Amino acid sequence: MKRSVLLLLATTACGGDAVSPDAVPVRVLTYNIGNPDADLPNYALRLRDQDYEDYMGAQIRAVGADIVFHQEVLSPTHCATFTETDPAHTCYDSASRPPPIRRVLGDDYTVVCDQRRHVECIGVHVDFGTIEGVEPGGFVVDGAYTPPLPLAECDWAAGTCNDTNCDGESTVSAVTVLTEFAPLRVVHVHPNAAGVDANDDVYTGAPCRALQLQQAFEGVDGFGDEPLVADGATLMAGDFNMDPVRLASDDEEALWARHVGAGNRFTDLSPVDENGDQHATRRAGLGLAIDHVLTDRAPGTCTVWGDDYLGTDPGTLPLDEDFDWTTKPGGEFWIDRTDHFAISCDLEFDLSQP
Repeated sequence: MKRSVLLLLATTACGGDAVSPDAVPVRVLTYNIGNPDADLPNYALRLRDQDYEDYMGAQIRAVGADIVFHQEVLSPTHCATFTETDPAHTCYDSASRPPPIRRVLGDDYTVVCDQRRHVECIGVHVDFGTIEGVEPGGFVVDGAYTPPLPLAECDWAAGTCNDTNCDGESTVSAVTVLTEFAPLRVVHVHPNAAGVDANDDVYTGAPCRALQLQQAFEGVDGFGDEPLVADGATLMAGDFNMDPVRLASDDEEALWARHVGAGNRFTDLSPVDENGDQHATRRAGLGLAIDHVLTDRAPGTCTVWGDDYLGTDPGTLPLDEDFDWTTKPGGEFWIDRTDHFAISCDLEFDLSQP
């Protein structure tokens, strides 16, 4: 079932016949491509195996998205901090090869990443539009505007974070995509996560996360000031590290209620089950839906590529399900496997006015 669906997606990919500006087809993909292994030397939370990256890149490109949001990308600036001697690993010969995100998305995308750690990246297919200030097909490692962290910086992987600070990798960032009709504002969201502090106490990460979500929707005085969303058509997606129904602080719930849902500007298009609960977006996420696609001016439908893995929606297995797991220790439970599910959406954006 999955292969036939991916084939259908691929045959209706970017480009195509002229369309009306009030119903522009836009295919979106958001996918956290990191893994849960925080202790792996040099590759904590990142894709390490080149053959797995090759497979994942082919699967991602087969979706044929116009706009791609990737979280927990292996940054080329990180690969430059050490010398990888194993050709089976993804930082091998990094100075001579395209950066990992370019290898994953291919040459048909213009790619930019956040201005802090360069691990949250946006790709825009050259047939759909151009990223303002970037040459079509180009790559700018720090090309997505990223407001300052609203609290002191810490390091999640090193265990120095708690509820008084923000992980240095947590970001909200944005670009403007210039289409043949009108600009489309694209906001990438991967704010602060929960974790365990230096005393092995669990913290929620919510104080920083709520402020970063405020930066995206409303702006925060002294920390970028202006909201990342624009007055015109806007698309927001990513790993929100927050389920607005089942895992949110009071501040996060209030912010969400001001901007998302009935009567508000933004609609969360993440799919829901017969009970109205959003589909879980992580393998070990306790049923939580923390990855989202929000739009204004754009009805559409979304698919979580992993629902059948959790037994909730037959036909939507993870994009990496058919990888040859016999080559990896632990098989399909290999700790270096991505721990999020991809979400793809087919939208019709109204770009008839700025």
